[in-house]
Amino acid sequence: MTKMGRQSAIDKALEILFCVADQPRDVGISEVADILGSDKATVFRALKALEKHGLIEQNEETKKYRLGLRTVNLAGQKLRGMSVASRAQPFLSRLAQDTQETVQLSVRSGDNVLYLSVFETPQPMRVASEVGTLAPLHCTAAGKLFLAFDETNLHEFAARAPLEKRTDKTMTDIRTLQKDIELIRSRGWSMDDEELLAHLRVVAAPIRDFSGKMTAAIAVGGPTPRVSPEKIDEMVKAVLETAHQISGHL
Repeated sequence: MTKMGRQSAIDKALEILFCVADQPRDVGISEVADILGSDKATVFRALKALEKHGLIEQNEETKKYRLGLRTVNLAGQKLRGMSVASRAQPFLSRLAQDTQETVQLSVRSGDNVLYLSVFETPQPMRVASEVGTLAPLHCTAAGKLFLAFDETNLHEFAARAPLEKRTDKTMTDIRTLQKDIELIRSRGWSMDDEELLAHLRVVAAPIRDFSGKMTAAIAVGGPTPRVSPEKIDEMVKAVLETAHQISGHL
């Protein structure tokens, strides 16, 4: 299939997904085909592909289709991200003021972290980060938290997302990264010690929902000349307390 053909197939599958979602009841192949003006074979193939991924499910008795549970999961992830970002704002602002360093709130997006909120340090020397940007899991403080607490299989993760070397301190050996992940699990927080960018040191703590599941990460960091080993201790205490406070509001 050509690139144009694949894109057309994706568009058609999404059109069918939205059609099913718009109906107040379960719908059959013929009904979807009539609504969209498509042939039944195309609708059938698209429904089976969507069913394979849990986006559509078939009623075993009527053989008709409705939205699958995967759509609920996707909606939940979106709503959790929005909820965390809105409720965390005052806590993030206070942490940034107290530490005088940059504070980031992030969630996991596939094999990356996605920054939902950023409070920049007022200090003239800083490392810029923007809302909506992505960063690797294996060499960021927030990312390593997700690897530690999302029950990620590191070997499977490394197979699909190679441990790219960003600096001389990036952990590119899976055994070394595994030891760091085990340390993170035992102490409850993580650190990026110049692993993503040279001269940048960051610590992060997990934010958890009412069930104890990690839903986001809060990180604070800055240039190594300011973020000394002595300041790390203060930052860890502050970020853990802030994460605990935000978790209590979810």
